[in-house]
Amino acid sequence: MTLLAPIFFFGLLAIGLPIWLHRVSSDNPNRQLFSSSMFLEPGEPQRVLAKQLQYLLLLALRIGVLVLLALAFAGLVLQRTGVATEGESSAFHLIVLDTSLSMSHGRRWDRALAETRTIIDSLEATDFVQLVSAGRTTQTIAESSVDKGSITRALGVVEPGLFRIDYGELMDSVDGLLREVELPTILHIITDAQEISLPARFADLAPRIPLELQIYNVATLDDQNWSVDGMLYLPEAGELTVRVRGFNTEPVEKHLILRLNSQQIARQQIVIEPNELVRATFRNLDLAVGSNRVSVRFEMRDELEIDDQRFLVLDRPVPLPVLLVGNNPQRHDMLFLESALETLDQRSFRVERARPLSIRDRDLNLYAFVVITDVGSLGPDETDLLADYMETGGSVLMALDQGATGLERVPLGGQMLQTFSQLGEITGPGYAVVGAMDRSHPGLQSIDELRSAKFFRYVNVAPQPSDQVLIRLDNGSPLLVESDWGRGRLLLFTSSLDREWNDLPVQPVFVPFIAGLGSYLSGNIGLINEARLGSSLTSGTLGIQGGQIFDPRGDRVLGIGGTGDEVLVDQVGFYEVVSGGATQLIAINLDPAESNLTIMDSATLGGWRDLGSGAEEQRVISGTEKIDAQPVGLWPWIVTMLLIIVLIESWVGNYYLNVRRGVSV
Repeated sequence: MTLLAPIFFFGLLAIGLPIWLHRVSSDNPNRQLFSSSMFLEPGEPQRVLAKQLQYLLLLALRIGVLVLLALAFAGLVLQRTGVATEGESSAFHLIVLDTSLSMSHGRRWDRALAETRTIIDSLEATDFVQLVSAGRTTQTIAESSVDKGSITRALGVVEPGLFRIDYGELMDSVDGLLREVELPTILHIITDAQEISLPARFADLAPRIPLELQIYNVATLDDQNWSVDGMLYLPEAGELTVRVRGFNTEPVEKHLILRLNSQQIARQQIVIEPNELVRATFRNLDLAVGSNRVSVRFEMRDELEIDDQRFLVLDRPVPLPVLLVGNNPQRHDMLFLESALETLDQRSFRVERARPLSIRDRDLNLYAFVVITDVGSLGPDETDLLADYMETGGSVLMALDQGATGLERVPLGGQMLQTFSQLGEITGPGYAVVGAMDRSHPGLQSIDELRSAKFFRYVNVAPQPSDQVLIRLDNGSPLLVESDWGRGRLLLFTSSLDREWNDLPVQPVFVPFIAGLGSYLSGNIGLINEARLGSSLTSGTLGIQGGQIFDPRGDRVLGIGGTGDEVLVDQVGFYEVVSGGATQLIAINLDPAESNLTIMDSATLGGWRDLGSGAEEQRVISGTEKIDAQPVGLWPWIVTMLLIIVLIESWVGNYYLNVRRGVSV
């Protein structure tokens, strides 16, 4: 027996109050003056004695009320212990339910629940049991208890999810759950024994503490599955290729349904051979301007319906106008740039050419960015116009060509021009190549082969303290420098954009290089159309401020009225991002590996079970052993006794008061 809150025992000091009150009120105050008592007969002593007994009983009842109140608040509990003999010892059973996607196939989940109930029903009354689920993470469904009924009822809230399971990570999580357990432990894993879920090292399946390991395979060898494995869109050809795969299957005919923006636009029949990957092609997709929702699914679903469909977002952006400024619109640099910008996916830029003097007659704010092929061609008026354009948020890419040789400073940027290099360094091999490059910069992340370009001439500039050098040549000279200007940005390229000073325009990397810089200058960097299930979407990664994110069900999960700055992607379909009046779609798909239902062979499964043979040393019990059961709270009994004593005290108190007043009772 023990107390949960012994500090309330100080309430017993209140017992002194009724003792003091009964002591000062022990005399009968009902006295009358009488002339003489010599002729009166003595009273009955029994009656006086009865009054004294009634008084003491009332005192005892009041003291009892105070004692019971103190016990009730102190939390008196009964700590039970029992004796366990061999064969009757208490054990701890941890039941792990695999809730990965593949458990949704056919009757697997029903078999898993039935197996779990069978395990619970077979346990001894003194056994403790805990229920956890294992999918993307391991979560406790029901805490450790000897109440088997509560564990069984908790099964009603568990169901398979959309994520994969890794058996190695599962065993790590189990070790953490069992670290404080002192009883002999039996680990029950109810799963479909999916081979794809095995860790890279078999040793990762071994538990780190002694336990008995039981694995229950609820899958069958003849389970079949077909899935839409992936989609690839080629904008140049306007073709959508869909990959379909069968696992443990017979030859079968399937019909694919293609939907574009919720409308069915095509249907195609395919033949899937056993365990083969099949490709189906849909042509002539008529995409609307903006983001398009594309989905492909089987017309007839199989026993794992969730992977019979896949989602894709295809953008058809409104072509953004770009202004190319140069002295000679027919020069090669203009042709190279225009070809590079207009051959990008889905022609996202519309190029206009202009001479430097003509920009006075144009509204530069209408252009996504401006390219100056030779900074030496700018006059003071054109420089001021470009400065005002960048102050209001515009972006400019400038190249240093032949016209820069007579300048001391770079117009707009203000960098000092130090030396004019020809044929690279004097002691070099005749050309310079790219050395260091900031690959973390958004405009350079997709550039891999820039070092293949040869630079025969360049202008060595001295960057200002606030400048960021994005690319340097192998001799340390800056090649690409970024400067902030008001709300806009300026990129300075210290060589030419044609073949006069380098061979970059004829290298395969030229188009992706210009594409990356163009996307960065136009503000399209950071937009994503697909995210991984289980990842997080944040306003930072999406480049939004004050926007809202809606999940595939249409519920708002971030933004006004939302919580936090991070959204866990836990549904498949299209997430919708609304910011600044524009809408961006993000497609979420299942991990295609989870569609492979192949189960591990019997030797692997048996070897995993054998890794838990170390539990025998825990189960050796000699003679008898004390086991602790859950404490039993005594407060219901104490409160009941308190109510009874209060009623008795009230009746006794009224009776005694009537006696003192001389009222007949």
